[in-house]
Parts: sequence; structure tokens; C-alpha cells
Amino acid sequence: MHYRRPTPEEQARAVAALRALLAGHEPDLTGVPLRVSHEYSATLLTGDPGWGTIAVRGTPTLLVEVPHPGSDRFTARLGRDLFDAIPGAALLVAGVHRRHADVAHDPDCLFHAFAQTLAVPELQVHGFRTASAPDTDAVLTAGAGRPTDLHQRLSATLERQGLRVRHHAHLAGRTNVQGIAAAARGIPFLHLELAPLVRSHHRGRVVEAVTDAWHQQGH
Repeated sequence: MHYRRPTPEEQARAVAALRALLAGHEPDLTGVPLRVSHEYSATLLTGDPGWGTIAVRGTPTLLVEVPHPGSDRFTARLGRDLFDAIPGAALLVAGVHRRHADVAHDPDCLFHAFAQTLAVPELQVHGFRTASAPDTDAVLTAGAGRPTDLHQRLSATLERQGLRVRHHAHLAGRTNVQGIAAAARGIPFLHLELAPLVRSHHRGRVVEAVTDAWHQQGH
């Protein structure tokens, strides 16, 4: 798939378009290859050249991020399920395979710019291969930041769903640029790595765990 990083002007226009949508206005898409659509009772802003899609409704209080929908199989479906289950959630999905652009490690991509524009707690879902973390269903970290009460609650609710939550340093996401930015702002960043079987057959358990933990926070 062809992919090019947006120019600084295009990125500025795209961010302005997102801000307009968040304010309830029709965005000006002149000079930027983006389109607006309305699906799932939400407004979607999509970039044509693989820049991804963000779905919003109302004023988001949580951003669900899917940075590697092509390589981390079923994470896009999980992101959609979480978006549907949590009324205050927005959904951000990368538009290109990570071999072309690893948006979790690219501070100049539109995915990162959109995440910074919302500036709300972030839940970023990933996938790992079973061999890289045996006897593990989920790895939950704060990326470059410090764990919060929300991390502790989510870890507990995942375990109540019967999932084995373990720590593996190589899956901690400490170099993730969204996590680094969130830590600098003091915003919770939840980096969630999931095993293949969890992503393919037990997504419902993850959705219930996240929803439970989020509501316990008072949202």
C-alpha cells in the first residue's frame, strides 16, 4: 500500500478538521485528502493515503487506539467493540501496515497528532505472539509513564475474567511515542498487549474488563 507522511501544512489542516468536529462544526477539508462520514452513530474522519481513521461522538473521555491493525490481528475488531461498549470513547485506527509506517513510534504521523489533539486517557491495544510471552494472556503497562489506579483496576478486572496478566519487559511499550507524550502531560496511558487466542476468541472478556474498570473510575 502506498503511504506518505502528511506535510506539516496537511497535518495542521487535519488537526483543525478534527477540532472542528469535536466542537460540533463542519470541518474545512480544502487542501487535505480527508473525508467525513457518519457511521455507527459516530462521525468518522478518514485519510485517503493510509492516514487512518478517527471516530468520535460527543466529547470523548477515553481514546481507544489501534496502531497495528494489519499485523496485530483482530485488534481492529477489539477496538470497534470497545468503542461500541463505552459511550465516552473515541476510536483511532491506523491506516497502514506497520511495515510501511509504525505509528506507535513515529512522532510526525497523523495518528500521533490526532491522539495529542484529544489529550484524554488512552488505551492502546496490541498483540504479541504466544512464543514471545508463554503462559500469558495479557500484558498491561503504563508505557513510559507511571501506573495509575486505572491500571490497577484494569489488571484486576482482566484477572477476574480469567486472563493471566503478566509483566514482560520487552512488551512494556516504553518507547511508544503516544505513551511518552501522555507521561509528559500526566495523562493515563494503558498499553495492552494481548495473546492471539484472546484477540481471536476472547475479545468479549477484554471488553467486559475494560468497561468494568472504566466505570469503576467513575466515568
